[in-house]
Amino acid sequence: MTYLDHAATTPMRPAAVEAMLPFFSERFANPSGSHRFARDARKAIDEARDQVAASIGVKPGEVVFTGCGTEADNMAIIGAGGESRPGRVVCSAAEHHAVLHPVEHAGGTVVGVDATGHIDLDQLAEALTPEVRLVTVMAVNNEVGTITDLAGVSALVRRRAPQALLHTDAIQAAHWIDLRTIAPLVDMMSLSAHKFGGPKGVGVLTISESAAFSPLLRGGGQERERRSGTHNVAGIVGLAVALAETDAERAAENARIAALRDRLLDELGAAIDGVLETVPRDRKVAGSAHVCLEAVESESLLYLLDEAEVCASAASACASGAMEPSHVLAAMGIGRSLATGALRMSLGRTTTAADVDRAVEVVAASVTRLRRLAVR
Repeated sequence: MTYLDHAATTPMRPAAVEAMLPFFSERFANPSGSHRFARDARKAIDEARDQVAASIGVKPGEVVFTGCGTEADNMAIIGAGGESRPGRVVCSAAEHHAVLHPVEHAGGTVVGVDATGHIDLDQLAEALTPEVRLVTVMAVNNEVGTITDLAGVSALVRRRAPQALLHTDAIQAAHWIDLRTIAPLVDMMSLSAHKFGGPKGVGVLTISESAAFSPLLRGGGQERERRSGTHNVAGIVGLAVALAETDAERAAENARIAALRDRLLDELGAAIDGVLETVPRDRKVAGSAHVCLEAVESESLLYLLDEAEVCASAASACASGAMEPSHVLAAMGIGRSLATGALRMSLGRTTTAADVDRAVEVVAASVTRLRRLAVR
């Protein structure tokens, strides 16, 4: 198998798996209990919290463990005052649906993006009215890999809307960007473990001590009453280990993967015509190899890739049997005919030169085959 779908999920790190195993057997106790076995589980969570806080650059008390990245995003939006009150929340048009949908549900304002997927700062400035209580802008786009200038966004928000909190969906950022550079710019940050070698079903929302916040889940009072519910101890431990390893390896991995990504795109462009790189390489993360292919439909291409055991995805979704172009590509101004040929290849920790060679061979052959069939 050639796996080029790391933006969807990453293979788990062996160290994270190993760290989790005891919590499925002898260390099974509920950390909310009072006996010694419960205290042992609670100690594991406390140690994981310290480890996560150090990797992000926040205080341990600002780390809130969640069930996933979607929950973390929804917590931030609803918890900061985005419950069905028009004008109180602002986001970009290229956000993940975990942000875009709750913002739209709350009657929020959606701001346009430029041709690279970066939020339009002029439109954002106009949207920053006195009613705004939360601005949410992703750190790295999940489809096309665009890196947001969060320093510029933060400066604008602090100047034009000092009453507003700033949240970032950094779920795609942990592998590529030192989160310590992001943390001082925002009031809240969302992460998801399975994007950096941890398990599925566990995430993080950091909440600054000064942020006014109302919990989404109420009940047992866990996480300082910011997120009630029995802790996923194994998942939290695995998340912490995976994030620490990612942090330690980030610089070297960025250089290695960027070279592989460039080789993939260069050789694919040399092998076939009509390959559009949607975002310039210097504006996106090292693992992103998103392209739009002329005269090809993603659905057919992905079928052939799957048959050849090459794993990738498309910036489109199947609804009622019809391929609909990605909302991100539409916001970037990419036409429907070209957007239907979107291909998201995303590289990561396990990607090798052999994977790149295999991907170029299979994608080029598949595109050539589909184009020949189309002209018959």
